Amino acid sequence: MVVARVRTVTAVTGWLAAIGLDDATPAGRARAREAERLRMAGRVISLRALAGRIEGRVQGSHARPHLVELGVALWTPEQWRAVADLLARQARHYARLLAGQLPEQFDAALTELGLSLLPLPDQWQLHCTCGEPSPCVHQVAVWLATRERRTADPYLMTRLRGRSREQLLTEIRDRRTGQHRHATPLTELATDGWSHAHVHPSDVPLPPVGRPAISAGPLRMLGDPVGWAGPAAAVTMFGPTIEAAARHAWTLLEGPDVASGDVL
Repeated sequence: MVVARVRTVTAVTGWLAAIGLDDATPAGRARAREAERLRMAGRVISLRALAGRIEGRVQGSHARPHLVELGVALWTPEQWRAVADLLARQARHYARLLAGQLPEQFDAALTELGLSLLPLPDQWQLHCTCGEPSPCVHQVAVWLATRERRTADPYLMTRLRGRSREQLLTEIRDRRTGQHRHATPLTELATDGWSHAHVHPSDVPLPPVGRPAISAGPLRMLGDPVGWAGPAAAVTMFGPTIEAAARHAWTLLEGPDVASGDVL
C-alpha cells in the first residue's frame, strides 16, 4: 500500500509539473491536496477538451461554479502533416490508431520532430473566474481531472493540439495511399451545390427489389411494442394497412397491372 501511494503521489506530482503546478512550498502542497479533494468529491462538474483549450467547471465554496480554462497553442498544419507522415511510415502505429489507442512510444516519436503532446509549463494560459492568482486550486483540480479523463480518452491531448482521432486517421490514410487532400477556401465553394443534387434521382442505380415471403414480416418479428394495450395484436391491427400501403408502392414502382398479394 505504501509503495502504491508513493507511485500515485509521484505520478500526480509529475502531472502537475507538466503545467508548472508542482509548487513544493507548504502553500503549494496544501493547494494540491485541496484540488485533489475537490476532484475526488466530484466537484469538477464538467470537463471538455477542445482545440486549444480545456474547459471545466468547479463547484467551490460558492453557489455558482467557477469557470476554468487552460489554454495552449495549437500545432500548425505543417506540424500535423509531419506527425501524419511519421505515423504513416509505421503500420503498427496505424493499427493502434484504428484500435482507438495512441501508438506506443508516441511521445518519444514526437521528439524527432521537436514536438510534445504535453506543453511546457510556460506554454499554458490559465484562467479562472474565482479571481485568485494563478495557479488557483480550481485550475489544479481541472488539470487533475484531465489526467484522470486521459486514461479513458487517449486522444484528449491530440484534440487539445488540434486533431481528433478521426482527423488524424484521415491524414495518415491519405499519406499511405499517396493522396493529399487540401482544404477548399470558402470563397471557392459552389453555392448552387448545397441544395441541388448533381444527378437526377431517376439516374441513381437501385438494387433489385424482391417481394418478401411473409406479410408484414418486420412487424411480426418485432411483436407488440412495450406496454402495448390494444384490443388485438399489433400485427392484426396494422398489418392490413401496411399491406395496402405496400401494394400502392408496388403500383407506383411497376405500374397499375402489378399483381396483388402479400408484399411485406
